[in-house]
Amino acid sequence: MDLAGALLLEHMHETPDDVDAWVMLTRFLIDGGKAPFAYPIALAAAKRKKTWQTWMAVGATEAALQLSKKALVSLKKALVLMPKNEPPWNRAMLYRVMANASVQGYAFKVAEQYAELSLEIEPHPQGHSALAFAKLHQRKWREGWYHYQFQLGHAMFRDKHDYNLPEWRGEPEARVLVYGEQGLGDQIAYMSTFSGNLNQLNVHPKLKNLFARTFPDVQVFGDQFTPEFKHRVTATHQTSMATAMQWATMERRDGYLKTHRERELMWAGLLASLGSQPKIGIAWTGGMQNSDGWRTRRLGLQQLKPLLEEPYHFISLQYKDYASEIGEFYRDTGIKIHDFPWGTQTDDYEETAALVNCLDAVVCVPTTAYHLAGALSKPAMVLVHDQPHFHEGLQGDCPWWQSVEFFRRPQLGTERAIEAVIDRLQKLFSGVSRIESAENYQ
Repeated sequence: MDLAGALLLEHMHETPDDVDAWVMLTRFLIDGGKAPFAYPIALAAAKRKKTWQTWMAVGATEAALQLSKKALVSLKKALVLMPKNEPPWNRAMLYRVMANASVQGYAFKVAEQYAELSLEIEPHPQGHSALAFAKLHQRKWREGWYHYQFQLGHAMFRDKHDYNLPEWRGEPEARVLVYGEQGLGDQIAYMSTFSGNLNQLNVHPKLKNLFARTFPDVQVFGDQFTPEFKHRVTATHQTSMATAMQWATMERRDGYLKTHRERELMWAGLLASLGSQPKIGIAWTGGMQNSDGWRTRRLGLQQLKPLLEEPYHFISLQYKDYASEIGEFYRDTGIKIHDFPWGTQTDDYEETAALVNCLDAVVCVPTTAYHLAGALSKPAMVLVHDQPHFHEGLQGDCPWWQSVEFFRRPQLGTERAIEAVIDRLQKLFSGVSRIESAENYQ
């Protein structure tokens, strides 16, 4: 990446008006997470020189900016301009970008068509990935998980591990080493479904203790991000969590995680000291910047004010430091959100699990908090935004957890969705918390 950037910079010093170099620069900026900088360059390139390459640069940048409708218009212009004698792999590349933009725009049938056209030409991981997301969004689980595995080792944050073992294909007699290639919420969700003979487990370091307690007969390692696995391998087969989903049954499940009793006792005492009203965990942001739907996933505390005015004690489940926002909201409204960073901003998720297991309910946007709540059989109300991930989908109940309910903002509107959550909480509680004192846990 650095070498390519240096060579491109040197070339553009010599020929700054080279439109083809502008196109390369847009790709370089997109890959570096700087799509907003790439967009004016791509538009200038298409204005200067109308070719399939310049319009694909525009469309790819628009897709990176999650402007799916604009992206498809630009990419269709590129497809029209592409010569019939163009090498087939270039046409496959354009189809892949069109498939990804279609997934972003939730045009799943169209996405399937473009992805399949791409895969007919070459078996590229991005073609499989687009087809996977199109299938998963439609809850065609087995097909989706099959195609999903091909992106491992070819996508950011989706590393493919190799423990010098054959890949597990659902053999019941195999002793399986399962590794995580996702974030915390995905790993919690995926491991709820695993039905093979789990022998070893390599997970996000924050999940090591929680999973070791949950799977006491399994060797658990927190070395997901360690380049070299230095432990003795006793398994006979290996699989990533997502790859193993091909052999899972997708159904709403009760909780399965086991928490630390002594930590729960401490949290129970702390929460009881707040008063007798129900204790509600709340998370109002989720996802990394530039992840799908990250702009609309976040809710402001002022938007949540009708909920926060209810007679409950609210506990922040934000996994990053939001103390200044919480403080400003308190100064403006007098509404207190309790913030215990040692329980949420921790490198040991066993602490967070103990906290959540002492709460009465969780209200959040789509984020890890609802997977944790579901995996603890804790009631959770999720305010789903208008660009949801396949975990939530565009319609239907939560496919993972019995205790989790979705309140869809696109259908209800944000205000009505919050009102519906308030109504649901009122039905859930009689006004007395289940956590009145630490003695409940003795």
